[in-house]
Amino acid sequence: MNHRIRQFLIIVVAVFAISGAAALSAKGEQSTPKVAVVVAGRAAEQPSVVARARDIAADRGAQLRVTHTTADELGVTHRLAAASYDEVLTIGVDRRISIDPVTARFPDTRFVAVN
Repeated sequence: MNHRIRQFLIIVVAVFAISGAAALSAKGEQSTPKVAVVVAGRAAEQPSVVARARDIAADRGAQLRVTHTTADELGVTHRLAAASYDEVLTIGVDRRISIDPVTARFPDTRFVAVN
């Protein structure tokens, strides 16, 4: 085998090995689930509910979103599901308008209503 071909093959194998190791490493880094909290509707107008949601988000290391319209609810839930969030805790979100259509498209995202 020619020396240049051997060097080229060694480099190609090394690149594939490094790429595989990087992929496995990236997969292992996402051991904690991505969680978000969405407050909407009348609940978004109540400071005590928003404060409680802020506490829940802080305890779980979650992102907090407060929306005031059903269009915003749908946009936020869709964006979170598209961003591969594992769980979305919802307070005051209209399930029929903002969760069911998103669940149909992104079944891996779990929506949990919090009372």
